[in-house]
Amino acid sequence: MVAEFKRLWQELNDIKKRAIALSSSFSQATQKLQTDGTPLPETLVEELAAYRQEFDRLRAKVQEFAAPQVAQLSVASLEDIERLLLKTEVAKIRAWHHSIDLGCGVITPGGGQTFSPKSEQRIGLPENLAGMTVLDVGAWDGFYSFAAEKRGAKRVLATDSFVWQSPMFGKGGFELARTVLNSQVEDMEIDVLELSPEKVGVFDVVLFLGVLYHMRHPLLALDRVASVTGKQLILETHVDLLDCKRPALAFYPRAELNNDPTNWFGPNALAVQGMLESAGFRDIKIVNTAQVSSNSARMVFHAWR
Repeated sequence: MVAEFKRLWQELNDIKKRAIALSSSFSQATQKLQTDGTPLPETLVEELAAYRQEFDRLRAKVQEFAAPQVAQLSVASLEDIERLLLKTEVAKIRAWHHSIDLGCGVITPGGGQTFSPKSEQRIGLPENLAGMTVLDVGAWDGFYSFAAEKRGAKRVLATDSFVWQSPMFGKGGFELARTVLNSQVEDMEIDVLELSPEKVGVFDVVLFLGVLYHMRHPLLALDRVASVTGKQLILETHVDLLDCKRPALAFYPRAELNNDPTNWFGPNALAVQGMLESAGFRDIKIVNTAQVSSNSARMVFHAWR
């Protein structure tokens, strides 16, 4: 996210606050004018004129800043300015994974099929997280981190390393969304296998979504995740070998799963449950299953310490 966007975004927020204050003052003044004929104060008229000049200057700056593909959008209001700014910056992110509503009708073009509230319901994210702490492991653009914050979590930490440090993806989507949403979500670039209470703390709820099958050492990864889980783990993963009646994992040595060489293992449901038990979880439930083929699916597991 470039510094120029941050400056323009701050100017936009400042002028929005000024517009709210002027709107209130103007409403009170016009009410007096209608009731007892008191004319509009000269200071208010001057402030309105100054606001208009400030608005025109900001509009010109944003139109100059705008990306070519959205520069033709009509700009007649603060909402138009906001939409133009957002569309310009969203277009600069090379690859969005999550679909995040940034306001003004701008939704990031993610391919991860995440959009509130269905995706939050699918993983069984608690409706009320008031007073709780949440860790989002492998946060990417941060959709679930921001969702947890909206549900009242007192602290949310988003972690990632592979995506955020990748020149192909990067951290730009997360940082843009956090700025625009005025979020207090914290972030830390740390690998799953480096997680520990000493480094990140222990959290009431840990989200481990779409990560397990990327792990070359899945049992060790679950051990590390368990070490920072105080109460509940929400795990979403690809599962395979559903016709196998005993715990088993499919191994993908190349790019057999979705043509992605970073996909290593496809455990079946029995294997996931067994691995969770071995990591110290005792109450384990399958809360959602989305069938992909006759022998594979995406599953959501809830597990408690």
